Amino acid sequence: MFSEGLELTRELAFKKIAKELGYDRVGSQIEEVLDSDIRTAVKRGILENERGTLKILCKTIEGYEREFLKDQFLASIGRPWVEREEAVRAFTRFMGFRRAGEKIQDTVRSLINGLLRENRLESDGHLIRRKS
Repeated sequence: MFSEGLELTRELAFKKIAKELGYDRVGSQIEEVLDSDIRTAVKRGILENERGTLKILCKTIEGYEREFLKDQFLASIGRPWVEREEAVRAFTRFMGFRRAGEKIQDTVRSLINGLLRENRLESDGHLIRRKS
């Protein structure tokens, strides 16, 4: 919905998202869930909330600053060991992208290498995890 550059008020976003999910109206429970989801998207840097108007922050992975992406990558994989390819998928979903295209895959590989060099990530073959 936001990927096309739309700017929506929170209330209109609730209505459009609820309709897309098949709901006729936005009750208090649906509004609570959608509000939480929108807050999460803003916190993760997917959406921007500017004076009550929501819009997508960056349409592509290249629009984000590298340090921000590193922090988001670490948050997306959690603490347990994870396979590198699963980490790519987890990060892609975490950042709100539909699929891990070539640019996202290349970016994540670069992030992993950088985080390994910075000693913020450790590896064991094809497995990686955040350092404590």
